Amino acid sequence: MKNLVTAAALVLLGSLASQAFTVSKRVSPVSAQALYSQVGTNDAEALLRKARELREQVEKNENELHQTLLAKKAAKDEKTDKMISCLFPLDQDDGSVRSLCERLRAKRPASDMLVTIVERLHEREVAARGIEHVEPESGHDNAVSFKRVSAPNEQELEKIIGLVDRLIEAAEVLDEEFQGRKAAREEGATHSSDLHFGGGDLAGILKAKRLELGREHDDQF
Repeated sequence: MKNLVTAAALVLLGSLASQAFTVSKRVSPVSAQALYSQVGTNDAEALLRKARELREQVEKNENELHQTLLAKKAAKDEKTDKMISCLFPLDQDDGSVRSLCERLRAKRPASDMLVTIVERLHEREVAARGIEHVEPESGHDNAVSFKRVSAPNEQELEKIIGLVDRLIEAAEVLDEEFQGRKAAREEGATHSSDLHFGGGDLAGILKAKRLELGREHDDQF
C-alpha cells in the first residue's frame, strides 16, 4: 500500500513539473522583457500626452488672460479718449490755458484721471511720431502676440502735440487757485474738493508722470 501511494505521488509530481515547464516555455524571459517594455512605452506615451494637454491648457489660459487684459485696456482707452476730446474739443478749442481751466472746472476729472490722460497722450504721441513701440495683435485662433511697430501718423500727431504741456500749465493755474483758497481759510483746513485736483500739487504730479513715461520708453528701447 505504501508503495502504491509513493508511485501516485511521483506521477502527480511529474505532471506538475511538466505543466510548469510548459508555462515557462510560454512565458520565456524574452517575452517577459517585451511585455515590460510595452508597459513602459505605454506609461511614457501617457505621460507625454498628459504633458501636452497641460501645456495646451496653460497656453489657452494665458491667451484668455491676454484677451481679458486687452479688452480692459481698450475700454479704459476709449473712456480716456472721450475725456481728452471733452477737454480738447477740436471745433471749440481756442488753444488757451484759460479755456482749458474752465473745462477742467466744469468736467472736474479727478487727479487720477488726469494722470491717465497724460499716459494716454504719451502713448498716442509715441505711436503718431513713428517711434518704435510694442502693440498686441491677434493671430491664429485669436492667439495674442506682440510686435514692434513704427508707423508715423502726421494727422494724429497734429491733433495731440503739445496737449500734455497745456494740461500741465492749466494744472499750475489750478494749484495757484488752491493755494489762494487755502490761505483765505484757517491754516491747515483742507476740503475734499481741493484734494480732488491733487491738493495743490497737481502740476507736480503730472510732471512726474511725464518724466517717468519718458524714462520707461528709453529703458525699453
